[in-house]
Amino acid sequence: MSWFPQSKDHLPLTWWKGNAIYLSAYIAIVGVASMIVTALLGRGIMGVLEFSYVGLVGQFRVWTPLTYILVNPFDLFLLLSAYIFWKFGEDLEKFFGRRAFIRLFLLLVLVTPVVLTVFGLLGFGTWAAMGISGVFFGVFIAFATLYPRAQISLFIVTVPAGVLAMFYVGIMAVIHLAARNLPAFIMLACQVLAAYGFVRFHQGRWSLEALQSKLHAPKPAKSQRESDLTVLPPYRKDKAETERGHRSEAEKVDAILEKISQKGMQSLTAAERKLLEKASDRLKKG
Repeated sequence: MSWFPQSKDHLPLTWWKGNAIYLSAYIAIVGVASMIVTALLGRGIMGVLEFSYVGLVGQFRVWTPLTYILVNPFDLFLLLSAYIFWKFGEDLEKFFGRRAFIRLFLLLVLVTPVVLTVFGLLGFGTWAAMGISGVFFGVFIAFATLYPRAQISLFIVTVPAGVLAMFYVGIMAVIHLAARNLPAFIMLACQVLAAYGFVRFHQGRWSLEALQSKLHAPKPAKSQRESDLTVLPPYRKDKAETERGHRSEAEKVDAILEKISQKGMQSLTAAERKLLEKASDRLKKG
């Protein structure tokens, strides 16, 4: 019997006081609870869960690529990142389904151990990894990739998710480069790439078929006769109708974004999500 059957992939795990509870909420709670456990037991005991290349290869701590996220020293920022993960992770879980969300979570968890293992194999040095904040951050990057125009309220200002994600990534990249912390910079880049690539892959944009279709797609040749037809009145009429259609769709998108800012992503219907994603795709294609 499957823990996460396909028939319930987009349904909440449970309900509490009339509120739907998804897997992202449980993971966020575990992250906060691990911070409390780490504070009580100390790094001396919890250290066996930390990941390092030396611990993996020399001491055969094969569990650490998954358990390092449970070692979380007390940090108020973790509380904020757990809340962010809960809210935005829930939207991803609703959109992709629970099983795909689990794959995203595991991908983000394993990125850091893989990068550190490569560093160790190449002899660049050994570093330890602990904490779940990076995984929480990666989930937000995935959300911003899926909904770049979703409005996020920051006290007195509202910022699109895509802009906020790029700003945060830029700030962290500058901090790592200024400190000459190349491993941290590379891990940041890999975390962002993993989250971004996951969303694009599930959208069908990062696949072998999509790449081949782009490479072999014939470029339409515009003949002189076709260019002459563009000045005819029927064409102008069709163009005007198309522009009116685009304006009408833009108004619908604005209404959806306003709904998101007031009630959140969870308030959108399937049709509204599809329209929002379609508009986002058209903007990216120019």
